[in-house]
Amino acid sequence: MPVAPPRPLTPAPTRRLMLALLAAITVTAGTVAAPAASAAPPAPPAPLGPTVTRTDQAPTGYTVTFRYQAPADVQQVHIYGDWFYSRPENIGCQDCGDARPPAEWQPGDVAATPWHTQAMRKGPDGVWTFTTPLPAGTFRYAFTHDCANELATGCALHDDPANRWQIQPQYPGAPGAVRSTIYVPASRKFPTYDTGYQAPVAKVGRLESRRYPSPLSTNPAGVHDIVVYLPHGYDPNRATPYPTLYLSHGSGDHSTAWTMQGVAHLILENAVKDRAAQPMVIVSTDFNGLPGGNEGYVNELRDNIFPFVEQNYHVSTRAQDRAFAGFSAGGSRAYTIMYNHTDLFGYHAAWSAGGPAATPAQVDSMKAVTGGIMIGTGLQDRLGNIAENSQRNAAALRAAGVELDEYNVPGVHTWHVWRPLLDHYLRTLAFRATTTGLDVTRSSAGGSRQTKVTATATVDAVSTSASAPAGRVDFYAGDTRLGSAPVRHGVARLTTTVRGELNAPVVARYQGDKLFNDSHSDPVDAR
Repeated sequence: MPVAPPRPLTPAPTRRLMLALLAAITVTAGTVAAPAASAAPPAPPAPLGPTVTRTDQAPTGYTVTFRYQAPADVQQVHIYGDWFYSRPENIGCQDCGDARPPAEWQPGDVAATPWHTQAMRKGPDGVWTFTTPLPAGTFRYAFTHDCANELATGCALHDDPANRWQIQPQYPGAPGAVRSTIYVPASRKFPTYDTGYQAPVAKVGRLESRRYPSPLSTNPAGVHDIVVYLPHGYDPNRATPYPTLYLSHGSGDHSTAWTMQGVAHLILENAVKDRAAQPMVIVSTDFNGLPGGNEGYVNELRDNIFPFVEQNYHVSTRAQDRAFAGFSAGGSRAYTIMYNHTDLFGYHAAWSAGGPAATPAQVDSMKAVTGGIMIGTGLQDRLGNIAENSQRNAAALRAAGVELDEYNVPGVHTWHVWRPLLDHYLRTLAFRATTTGLDVTRSSAGGSRQTKVTATATVDAVSTSASAPAGRVDFYAGDTRLGSAPVRHGVARLTTTVRGELNAPVVARYQGDKLFNDSHSDPVDAR
């Protein structure tokens, strides 16, 4: 009969367990087995400040989480940001409208005032947090401590220590309490606003806070402040000096406003990156503490600011190499300059300001501006009927024969309007003007039945520039197009043959390029 196999000395389940343990543990002779690995260390706490997160979810495709460490005795913290929205048609007055928070953002909304506070939540770590969707763009924000007023009226505003602007107010009592900003990119899945021109850039220049002598200044006495931006790659020994853009803030701000809140330097560098503007020096001025109103500000520019900037930086001293722009109260100053002191600047821009009617003498001065004039506003700006008055004034100037660029955008009296106005100014007007001269000769060709025409156009930039105009020039004899020629080293030359005599004057029309605007010559009779 068959013999039964021997029984194992250890029960099968126990044996399998031992084999598994032996397979899992490797023991080296003469050593003790290594202990099991310790648990992973806890994740570090989230950083303070704002964090932008792409969600690809409605309504904007992005959220921002703010983390803020308030003093221990604070019982409630609110965030105070310029991100409330309204349908344009519902804004019937300044500081009114739908006032919807960004979680309720809808396509076609405009950012509207007033701001409102939103409650933050205190976590177990003692950090106050708030998360909200935000559309694309640059936003200002601050925090309130134990503030019961929804509009933060009468409450102190605290900037974000983890996101503090690099240049703080230069003197005690300088207005402009909100000094923290955040940029949110655009979502492809949930497009909101085209604000890529405000985005941070890899190649950025240098911001400088400067104090200059000012016998006119009463605060600070005897000195005054500007913020200077030197563009990326600024070369103090460049063969050609840089053009200069002078900017004025509005009421309640000072010289840091245009770079901190307006991100003017980023708007410039994005335009330069796109080859839509050339590098320039930006000077952000401060009209606080200057007596004499608008004329006192003009005196400060001419007598103190220009000399200081032109002595300390490699910028041109010619008027056609200076541009000016201001909004609100700064727009009022811009009108004073373009009406009464057009000789100080080659380019002028007045934004979100109604402007008085121009006299015939002021109209004549504006017609002589060598560069260009821009007027713009937010279309729903009801502060003193600014939107209506700005458009009325622009129409009156055009009717009087002043050539100007009117550019208006949806919005009220906020930075969400002034940033796109600056972008338009840089990409379409400032330091882009050209002149086109023309010389025409003719000779007989093939008897009296043909005329050989040589037209030579000279295209020059009105303002200083490290590059020359490029592109093409079209040549016309009356309504007849003779042909076109490329611009090389500022010259475009066309030689062609026409039938019969050349009876009409010739005009050269420069088409412009990405850096320079078009221009045309006066009609010239062939010699």
